[in-house]
Amino acid sequence: MKDEYFLIVKTALLYYRYDMNQPEIARKLGLSRQKVGRLLKQAKEQGIVKITIDYQPSYSEECAAKLERLYNLKEALVIDVPVYDEEEIKNEIGKAAAAFLRRIMRDNDSLSISWSSMVYLCARHLGQLNLQNITYSQLNGNHEKVPYKHSGMNILNILTQNTRDSTSFPLLAPMKVNSEELLQSLKADDTIKRAMQAARESRIAVFGIGSISKTSILFQAGYMDTDLVNKLQACGAAADVCGHVINSDGELCDLDSERKTLSIEPEELKKKEYRVAIAGHEYKANAIYGALQGNWCNVLVTDLRTAERLIEMKTADTAVSRPHR
Repeated sequence: MKDEYFLIVKTALLYYRYDMNQPEIARKLGLSRQKVGRLLKQAKEQGIVKITIDYQPSYSEECAAKLERLYNLKEALVIDVPVYDEEEIKNEIGKAAAAFLRRIMRDNDSLSISWSSMVYLCARHLGQLNLQNITYSQLNGNHEKVPYKHSGMNILNILTQNTRDSTSFPLLAPMKVNSEELLQSLKADDTIKRAMQAARESRIAVFGIGSISKTSILFQAGYMDTDLVNKLQACGAAADVCGHVINSDGELCDLDSERKTLSIEPEELKKKEYRVAIAGHEYKANAIYGALQGNWCNVLVTDLRTAERLIEMKTADTAVSRPHR
């Protein structure tokens, strides 16, 4: 009920305050035009819309709107977490991401995921989906040191078990390999080919954003040691997105590793209608900034403090790049 009320209010704000027409709103929110019309009618019936919109956006919603404008996002969801604890942040962001997916998913849809604790929580909170002919796939390979519950296989299992009619394409191979030759050999396997093709063809991608640091899941999983973290940071590495290492401008910056990574190609990821990044906590702000700058995502679900930091970073960057008169 709370999610439906939020959707009614957002639709009304876009239509009456920001002068967007119904087709534009439908595209922005991933709804049909008929659904937009019904939501606007409900806004009037419930007294949200009178002569003016009887609603004052919260500070979180204002920050979300700023993120959308500054980074040209399709949508931003900003969560004001009551207790600023990492596990609480992950859980609340996971809930919000799940609510977003429930809104945009439809029959005959396709969703691809990366493995991470945040994506796991999103899948767990998604609940039962009464949808038909859904295709699930995996954006990148796995690692044996990642806890099973956060693995791509487990996340896909949760999704398929909670969907009435679905097909799953797990990527049964490691994300990082020792040589380019081994990577090409894996890609030649028929099962992996089908899984990678399903990931390329998905309409929606959902993934976390990792920081290049000793707190990152890549470090904890054993992909990186202290020397590698120091080396990557020295050359400007800020984040990993589905195993791709990028700098603060969103550009690939570890080409040697890139040639040994089993993951969806950057250009294929960036073609998707919805590229949903779910990431939070202030220490990840630089990593998220890089992903936003490189257009790796067009939907962001994050917490309020991180949103404030991202707004500050973009505003400062814009001020520096503005020509002096």
